[in-house]
Amino acid sequence: MKKLLVTSALAGVLVSSAAFAQTTITGELRVNYKAVESKVSSGTTALSGRGFGNEQQINVQTKGKLNVGGLDYAAGFAIENDGQQASTIFNENSYIDLTNSSSGTTISFSQDHIQRADTDRSAAVIFGFTPNEFSSGGHASTKFSQTLGTAVGQSWTASILQKVGDFGTLSYSYAPTLANGASDTGSGAAFFSNTMGSGNSETFLEVDKEAGYEYGFVGSLGIKGLNAYVFDGAATAKGANTSIPHTFSYGANYNMGQFTVGYAYKRYNADSTNLDNKEKHYGLAYAIDDKQSIGVVYAKANVESSAATQKVTGINYGYALGPVDLTVGLAKNKDVGVVSGQDQDMAMIRLIGKF
Repeated sequence: MKKLLVTSALAGVLVSSAAFAQTTITGELRVNYKAVESKVSSGTTALSGRGFGNEQQINVQTKGKLNVGGLDYAAGFAIENDGQQASTIFNENSYIDLTNSSSGTTISFSQDHIQRADTDRSAAVIFGFTPNEFSSGGHASTKFSQTLGTAVGQSWTASILQKVGDFGTLSYSYAPTLANGASDTGSGAAFFSNTMGSGNSETFLEVDKEAGYEYGFVGSLGIKGLNAYVFDGAATAKGANTSIPHTFSYGANYNMGQFTVGYAYKRYNADSTNLDNKEKHYGLAYAIDDKQSIGVVYAKANVESSAATQKVTGINYGYALGPVDLTVGLAKNKDVGVVSGQDQDMAMIRLIGKF
């Protein structure tokens, strides 16, 4: 699930017992409306459409102390349905974390949980809709990504995180296998289609897409108002595969009172052609008051050897309505899919209810 920065924290329902020191159940419901007007430079293949989308999520989380070593623990999972999802509703934010609070070290066995690059992360999107959301769903496939290349964090990983004072948090994640056998043919483009990356509780699955790793850093670098990150990762291949997916991304935003500025860069190999995809995002936001914000985002994406560059310019407006958050966005897309003349305009509205 892509996180909207303008939202406030979810309300929790506390369930206490001797077995579970502190357990919370939280949830979220998203309802979106999207309208797309597509255009082409010539011919009559101009498509448009509109409609609603929805997503529901329930989070179950617990935390407490282990009876050895004085370690803290946290565990949880989410049930997430995106539209009318037929499978993989349990592949989000599942984890068991063991933490030494005195050293700031955490060992995490998890999926879709720790800090990582393979979300729709963009430091330039201060709040609201991302370049991918602003450009997908039209007559052509967008080149702006939700997941980057290896997408290590969407598989089950063993990870270590280390807090470094006020500087930030370093992380390393390792996934023994990055896909399950049900959807990975073991060669070609399917090598890059990341899924659950695990078997059931007694088995494992491994195919031609083998292991993956990612290094990361997220933090303020000790500067008040700064949020910075950098990630680097890759996967190993075997069998008939010769393409090695990789990712590299970094970004930062800086808050100056009511104004926040941001920049993000992504480079990744997301298909079997060994061609690099690159994205650059720029953003600016202004907090009108404690409930309203307005922001703009500009982004461009290109593929190595492509003649065209896809560009999107969007504006977001957010209003915090207490238990419900409202976001409205408008965007203009040019050369969608890095094809000259494939343009489209978009309007989006999103309501998020928290419980």
